[in-house]
Amino acid sequence: MRSLAIIACLLTTISTEGVVSAAEPRLQNIQPIGAQRGTEVEVTLAGRNLDDAEELLIYDEGIEVTSFTVVETENEKQEGRRVKATFKIAADCPIGAQRMRVRTRTGLSELMIFHVGTLPIVDEVEPNTDFESPQVIDKNVSVQGRIDREDVDYYVIEAKQGERISAEVFGMRFGRSQGGRYFDPYLAVLDADRFELAVSDDHPLVWNDCLISFIAPADGKYTIQVRDAAYNGDGQAYYLLHVGNFPRPVTSIPSGGKPGETVSVTFLGDPLGPITREVTLPEEIPADRFSLEVQDEYGIAPSNIPFLLSDSNSVLEENPSNVPAKLTPREPPVAFNGVISEPGQLDWMKILGKKDQEYEIFGYAREHRSGLDPFIGVHLTRDGKNLGYNDDQRNQPDAYLKFKAPEDGEYQVIIFDHLRNGDPNYTYRVEVKPVAASLSAEPIEFQRYVQPQIEIPQGGGSGIVANIRRNGFGGPVNFRSEDLPPGVRIECPESWRSDGSASVVFFAEDDAPVGGKFSEIVAFRDDPSNPDAQLTGRLSQDVLMTRSGGSSVLVERMNRLPIIVTEKLPFRCWVETPPVPLVQNGSLNLVVHCERQEGWDEEIQLQLLQDPPGVRSSGSVKIPKGETRAEIPLNAGDRAAVRESMIAVRCSAQVGNGKRETCTSFVPLRVEEKYVDFEFTQAAGEQGQQVPYLLKVTQRKPYEGEATVELLGLPAKATAEPLKLTKDQTELLFNVNVDAETPTGMHKGLVCRVHVPENGATILHTLGSGNLRIDKPTAPPAEKKDEPKQEVAKTEPPKKPLSRLEQLRLQQQQREQADSGGE
Repeated sequence: MRSLAIIACLLTTISTEGVVSAAEPRLQNIQPIGAQRGTEVEVTLAGRNLDDAEELLIYDEGIEVTSFTVVETENEKQEGRRVKATFKIAADCPIGAQRMRVRTRTGLSELMIFHVGTLPIVDEVEPNTDFESPQVIDKNVSVQGRIDREDVDYYVIEAKQGERISAEVFGMRFGRSQGGRYFDPYLAVLDADRFELAVSDDHPLVWNDCLISFIAPADGKYTIQVRDAAYNGDGQAYYLLHVGNFPRPVTSIPSGGKPGETVSVTFLGDPLGPITREVTLPEEIPADRFSLEVQDEYGIAPSNIPFLLSDSNSVLEENPSNVPAKLTPREPPVAFNGVISEPGQLDWMKILGKKDQEYEIFGYAREHRSGLDPFIGVHLTRDGKNLGYNDDQRNQPDAYLKFKAPEDGEYQVIIFDHLRNGDPNYTYRVEVKPVAASLSAEPIEFQRYVQPQIEIPQGGGSGIVANIRRNGFGGPVNFRSEDLPPGVRIECPESWRSDGSASVVFFAEDDAPVGGKFSEIVAFRDDPSNPDAQLTGRLSQDVLMTRSGGSSVLVERMNRLPIIVTEKLPFRCWVETPPVPLVQNGSLNLVVHCERQEGWDEEIQLQLLQDPPGVRSSGSVKIPKGETRAEIPLNAGDRAAVRESMIAVRCSAQVGNGKRETCTSFVPLRVEEKYVDFEFTQAAGEQGQQVPYLLKVTQRKPYEGEATVELLGLPAKATAEPLKLTKDQTELLFNVNVDAETPTGMHKGLVCRVHVPENGATILHTLGSGNLRIDKPTAPPAEKKDEPKQEVAKTEPPKKPLSRLEQLRLQQQQREQADSGGE
């Protein structure tokens, strides 16, 4: 079907009349929300702007889409709102969340979750909101239900004394956040007298979802209650309730291992006791998180146990672990696996350190969904010297610290719960290894809570800004991929590769087929001075699935990103290379042009993909309807980095039912030091007078011709004529004409705008700031009457009169002496 779609795309002539109206596809619901593996099921995907949907991009393995059809309807309001697909689910399909997006010819939907389990699916049957009239179900089924506002769902099963009863809700993990709220399941099992035998709200293994597993105390009926913890619900709060005799451990020891090893793993937390299995680990560390399926003679647990893979040698907790003197020192890299089983428990480990070697210590618990909140520390064994402690690090609840060994010898590592709690299921894994260089990257959000998506129009681009995390090294980082859709290439200009964030644009050729896939993007160390360094990492993305207010509740880590090519846009944009540099404390207008297809005339929003260091650009510029160009104002700060940066512009417009975006090619922008600098002197005058204002000029870079200087920020009704400035001048003198009504007082923030001619254009500086004091006029002395006139003594002939500039300098000196108290 994908091949047929590609052929259809190649045969389609793109014109204004032929552009599909849909854009910004939205996927809001999947029904059913889950299925049993080894079956085939028809699903309906509902949303909007799905008129031109072509395929379902599925991130995980195990589901084959055997049919995919847009549902046609006679109701115009329902048109483009539903797609039907048939899923063929493999018998060995991994259980849990299957992540997917709908790809249309004009866009990509948000990420949605479909659940694959091992039990047959049955539907909730209303009414089941009364304890006295629950829905009767068999054991070992998965019930698809829905919670409305203040809704409570009751189900009843029969069980024998001594039988294990397990129940687990998959609800919040679907990620359907509504208006900032989310479905937070609450689960309880009640006996015939309505007494709660077991309850669960949030469990670490299943995030904010819940699970219960206990031994039936007697023969009889057991009622299972499902509701929202705060009695919320809006008709979109769907859940799967797994009920049966299946095992339900919650953690494992060890909680990690070395790739390729066969290890004995004991699963903890099941009411029938520990479950031990021999597990052969994969030869290589997979791109995505690894987990273990748990099975016994009664069934398979509906959620896997996360399991960490690393190259460290794995050892189990020694007994007694609270007596450091009896511990065996281990050579890093090593991973210690244990349990903080009692409140107040402190577990110690011992390592051998080498002088001046830096080591990293990772205190993992939440990473494998343990309930422990780890706190770690390290001490020198010889004298007990503390070398570091840590609780939470890197915005994660797990612990991390780095230390440098001061000498060869033994070191003690400690772990405990932050609140000194303990539990038989509080497993941990402490990894100690020499610091090694590592690299990772992720796209930065342009808008909060809106993850950027790589949707590339034919003949256009799609830009992201990648946040680069370097650990243990510096220098340039670049990006590549051998897994892109046909006709797509990556560009990351050299000017960004050494920064903490980099502009990365994906370009599609004019004839690139409309289509897409999940692609692995590799970040790699790109250092010409060290060509043998083969350090690589991934460009990954944390997709926000559920949030509460300003906090993220659930994210899905995607180590492969969806990259799609969409239909050609009805407009094309490009940036005019600036003919002159942008200078520190200066500004420049970046010219953007567009070409429109005949008949399409919407406004185009423009925004710089990434501002160079110290430069700010306007994010509200548009090319209006009927226009073919606009200018984006750029302003450089006083400390803007002097460099050349390759810049691109994101261009978005309303096309059909939604916004579509492209990114221009890169053009160079030079930021240079300012050509001149001014020192503003103090000036004061009276209303109704002309006040001289002197500036001292420092020439930083020669230029040809004359610059024009304007004095701005003057008080009301005060004016000054612009002046000319050559590269040889060291002073400028403005004559400020102060009106009789100009406000008195100290006026601050005077600046000079300097226009320096170069290359047929103007380099604009804004320099300042200075002050100007305006006083009221001094009253003339009163005329004396009836006094005899005195003869004026003869004086020597006056000296040669001072020039106007000399007079002004003298007045300035006198004012400065007066301001300083005559010193």
